[in-house]
Amino acid sequence: MQKRDMRKKLIIIGKKSVKKNLVSASGGNISARCGNYIYIKAKKTRLDSSKPNDYVLVDLRTQKTKKGFPSSEKPMHIACYTARPDVGAVVHVHPVFSTAVANSNMKLGLLTYEIAATLASNLVRACYKPSGSRALAGEIGRLIKKSNAILMPNHGLLTVGKTPDEAFERALAVERACQTLIFSRLLGAFKFLPKNEAKRIIKLYKK
Repeated sequence: MQKRDMRKKLIIIGKKSVKKNLVSASGGNISARCGNYIYIKAKKTRLDSSKPNDYVLVDLRTQKTKKGFPSSEKPMHIACYTARPDVGAVVHVHPVFSTAVANSNMKLGLLTYEIAATLASNLVRACYKPSGSRALAGEIGRLIKKSNAILMPNHGLLTVGKTPDEAFERALAVERACQTLIFSRLLGAFKFLPKNEAKRIIKLYKK
């Protein structure tokens, strides 16, 4: 995808993230890879009204910004791309149900066929690290090697994909799964997918 088209795609994903209540307009940050560079949301940019120039170009090799001021979460995004060459986009949002589960001590698992198929990996929870810190980048870089979605305590959710659309769809799926998990807990006993079945589905949809 051309650089201009990639920025247009990020604008669309940002607006959809707000519309689907994954984040407030001024929160969260998204990025996408273009060869040895990424485009990432600039500081103080609203996702519901962003423009092409609101996505800053960063060199993955030097981690230097070509022009503008990127999100303070730039190190976390770079950690994802560095850890996994297959990652083409990162979506970091602050959805209510996902953050609630991240903040809890609830056991994590794959509850439905939908989340297993969409995520194509297990869901993991990070240890708390300060927002924008190198410590957080290190924690995310470590966990992203095992999963396409990370719940971040007192913070939110991070998902990755080969494309911005895939990363966004995974964020939606995790939020829906966390909502289902919370409601299931309220109703009493429930079961995650059997481990062998979860592995089968992940293998089936892993590309």
